[in-house]
Amino acid sequence: ANIREALKKSKGPGNFRNLFMYSPNGKKDGIQIIPLSEVAAKDEFLNIKNVSRDDMLAAHRVPPQLMGIIPTNTGGFGDVEKAARVFVRNELTPLQGRIKEVNEWLGDEVIRFDPYLTDED
Repeated sequence: ANIREALKKSKGPGNFRNLFMYSPNGKKDGIQIIPLSEVAAKDEFLNIKNVSRDDMLAAHRVPPQLMGIIPTNTGGFGDVEKAARVFVRNELTPLQGRIKEVNEWLGDEVIRFDPYLTDED
């Protein structure tokens, strides 16, 4: 059963005590279910949401300004164009190179990427 089905079946008072979620190789508190009706829980939900967002950014190694994330500090994230160029050079181009290795395995060019262009290019 997937999580969505399990959550649908768990609706109703007191049913969450029967819900089990297994996260192999996950953190002990990686999955949390918090009742949003509590004021403190709403604040905690926002904190968890922000931490989850930051974890996703770190996992995919995408600069936050390229994801449309609004900075919480007054300094901001810096130059978007520079962040984009660094992201393409350090992350995107190497990934594309790995994916294009399929062409060598097949002996034909079946995968091709257009160059990433910025306004300055």
